[in-house]
Amino acid sequence: MTFIQALYGSQYFELVQKGRDGSKGRFNSNIFLAAFIFLVLVTVIALTVTISPHLSRRFNSFAEHFAGSNSGKETGMLLAIPVMAICYFFVSKTVGTQKNYFKIIDEFKLLPDDVKSKANKKILAPFFIVLIIFFGLLMSSLFINR
Repeated sequence: MTFIQALYGSQYFELVQKGRDGSKGRFNSNIFLAAFIFLVLVTVIALTVTISPHLSRRFNSFAEHFAGSNSGKETGMLLAIPVMAICYFFVSKTVGTQKNYFKIIDEFKLLPDDVKSKANKKILAPFFIVLIIFFGLLMSSLFINR
């Protein structure tokens, strides 16, 4: 079972088990995948900024010029919302099309039940690994910059 099969299949079956329309799992899966891609992008940026002092200075300079007098929260929203929207658009036009969704669901239905039951672990493990790396980088940058 691939990561994509686990993602779309688990969302589909979770909705179907609750008596809801399984086709709505496509939207949930696309949002999750877009958020995962966004998190990976932010983690890569955080890694490069943490490793390279030159890139750190350039990033800080960019952030100061971009933010102006805005708070960090406003600046984060200005950056995050469009990037997340681009990630969602990319996912929905490539992997997350309706035709591809039902193809993935049909493949997922053919898998044995013991494999299907491990789908959530297959999805959440990479997500939490990247999340832990991201927060580790954030915490390390606090100690490095002191």
